[in-house]
Amino acid sequence: MMKSPCLRYYGDFVAMMFEQEDSLIVKLPSDRVDTLIASGEGLEFNFTKKTFRQWVLIPREFEGKYQSFVHE
Repeated sequence: MMKSPCLRYYGDFVAMMFEQEDSLIVKLPSDRVDTLIASGEGLEFNFTKKTFRQWVLIPREFEGKYQSFVHE
């Protein structure tokens, strides 16, 4: 994904570290993404100026929760 190593599950993109933002990108249902953004745990991911509704950036300050976000 974007020429970077990523985690896939049954061939589908699940997560990756996004060095440019020093954050984890996780693919989740859009309602969960909205919840994480509203709570301040997540940031909108808009690579190439397009918003990806099922992807959320999780800043490094929440690194302790990365595993649980990936398991979602």
